[in-house]
Amino acid sequence: MGNFQRLNKPEFRALLDKTLFKTFFHSLIWHEFLEKEFKWLKFEYYLYRDEAILPLARFKVFGKEKLVSLPFCEYGGPLPLEGSIFINDFETDALKEFKNFKIKYHPSISKITFNPINSSSTVSSHWLRLGNKSEQEVWESLRKTLRHEIKNAQQKGLEIRASKDPKCFKKFYDLYTANLRRKRTIPYPWHLVQFLCQNAPSELLLAFYRGKIVGGALFLEYSKISHYFLSAIDHKYRNLGIAHLILWEKIKSLIGKDITLDLGASPQGSDLEIFKRGWGGIEYPIYQICLPADRQGIKRTPAFAEASAGREESFLRSSKIIRFIWGLLPNYIIQKLSPYLIKYRI
Repeated sequence: MGNFQRLNKPEFRALLDKTLFKTFFHSLIWHEFLEKEFKWLKFEYYLYRDEAILPLARFKVFGKEKLVSLPFCEYGGPLPLEGSIFINDFETDALKEFKNFKIKYHPSISKITFNPINSSSTVSSHWLRLGNKSEQEVWESLRKTLRHEIKNAQQKGLEIRASKDPKCFKKFYDLYTANLRRKRTIPYPWHLVQFLCQNAPSELLLAFYRGKIVGGALFLEYSKISHYFLSAIDHKYRNLGIAHLILWEKIKSLIGKDITLDLGASPQGSDLEIFKRGWGGIEYPIYQICLPADRQGIKRTPAFAEASAGREESFLRSSKIIRFIWGLLPNYIIQKLSPYLIKYRI
């Protein structure tokens, strides 16, 4: 297949151990779980010019096949086997070889290759490297409004505790589902979140107020990175500063450790990005290339690829009637529908 050689799972596993960087989302444990959970999704693996490996998930949306690297996360491949991969060449070859695909680069990829990534981005992540800073130094580096919210949460008696209790996992998921219902967005299915809590290298931090769980955040741990992956708060207690105190407690636990806190993806210019920027981290764009099936005769540019990403899925998001009805559905109905509808979000 041109510059892309198809790999079987054992071949991919052997090469994955030789990559310069990888995340939990690249592991076969995760891929095999997704294939078992979602029968409509299958993974494929490729070796690019003996320089990098690329996992892709194949599935159908509205009868058209799509390839995504990787679904259910902000990042994908390629994963370099050496530092000499040229990203521009990779993009050119990928546009020739694959149909209707989407590939997002982890920010670490551009750091271990010889050339910068030139694709455009409308999404970014913020990373906090605490290094040898003291708790006081970190505290003083925070935006004033963040410090106020943290103090407010502490004074109100909010407590943050880690949990491995399956009942707490479900309570966190119920809050997460309710949050996404208000945002008119399809939540990740329960079994997916449950798997990450129980089987992935992760930590679930929960916020307790007067003995009640009022929020939480799931952090995934890999390659000296702690990834702020999912969060949720009880809307009734939204003014308690729940998310602020959870992140502050996580930051304190990482002080003195060689671990970077990745605050996760957020649309540039959004309220979420403003919140994450206040923690004083370094902003990294999340680059993406993609090719819709009905655009293959058009000469591609990175900016065009970014602008056309997700056009099929936006059909559902743009329907005011569907979004209105979705916001009225009870949690348990949304949770039952999620496994069948989630493909329209990825």
